[in-house]
Amino acid sequence: MLKNMEYVYAVHTNKSFSKAAEELYISQPALSATIKKVEEEIGLPIFDRSSNPIQLTAAGEYYIQNIENIMNVEKEMRAYFNSLLDSNRGSINVGGSSFFCTSILPTIAQKFKMEYPDYTVNLLEANADDLMKCLRTDIVDIIIDVEKRDPKLFETVVWGEEHILLAVPVSYEVNNHLESYRLTFDEAASGQYLSDTYPKISLKEFENENFLLLKKGNDMYQRSLKMCRKAGFTPTVSMYLDQLLTSYYVACNGKGVAFVRAGVTQFLEATDKLFFYKIDDENAYRNIMLYYKKSHPLSQVGLDFIQFLNENKLVGL
Repeated sequence: MLKNMEYVYAVHTNKSFSKAAEELYISQPALSATIKKVEEEIGLPIFDRSSNPIQLTAAGEYYIQNIENIMNVEKEMRAYFNSLLDSNRGSINVGGSSFFCTSILPTIAQKFKMEYPDYTVNLLEANADDLMKCLRTDIVDIIIDVEKRDPKLFETVVWGEEHILLAVPVSYEVNNHLESYRLTFDEAASGQYLSDTYPKISLKEFENENFLLLKKGNDMYQRSLKMCRKAGFTPTVSMYLDQLLTSYYVACNGKGVAFVRAGVTQFLEATDKLFFYKIDDENAYRNIMLYYKKSHPLSQVGLDFIQFLNENKLVGL
């Protein structure tokens, strides 16, 4: 019953079956079948499917009103139980990508522990889709992500900004006539590349190269395609990968051109196997966000951790 209510509410807030299905990580036919079953049980339609976007019927408005009443009761219960647990709960579960869990968060967690010795930070590494599933099911309390998430469901804190560079194997001939644009590993890792004296380059220069892209659904995948298409071509993809660090190392082995976080160079061993390029596109910049559920108030350790992160914002990535 509660699951069915969640599905009905998702369709209502998204005003679309397809968007709701995507948010819920189920197929649209399965969602439609569930909504149809609910409508059959109450004997009245909930949605007017003839309108665009879809609207609630009179019965639907009453149904949604009661769902929101139930949600408020659940929220009050969670807040009450969390307040009882605060004195005994001294840990926070934080999810992030491989990059954040191996390079950024361990140092942050260590500093947080020094300031709050009674608290513990547990880290969970996962891809973007799995991170959201873990947040929705309360496996983690907070995730660090670059994807845009539904502001109706999640509180959002901008933690920093990062730059995306193109990593090209040094053996590629395309580098030979781009000497004035090339960045060494040290120039990327030190942040020197941020200076305006280092020019940006059009991706058009690389349209004949083989690209390494992250898998569909990842923000970097979407941005990579947008930047290439804006430059006037569709990239030839030699390999799709789950993690950015994997694509970086595959590029180091000369297997393709990769889009990488500039900040990754600050935490890896220097290499002379890649040249880096600043990309002349607004999509080469993105915010790093912290997300937590509005329906699941954070414990005191969670609030303290968010405040600590705000006081230690990421810079120069």
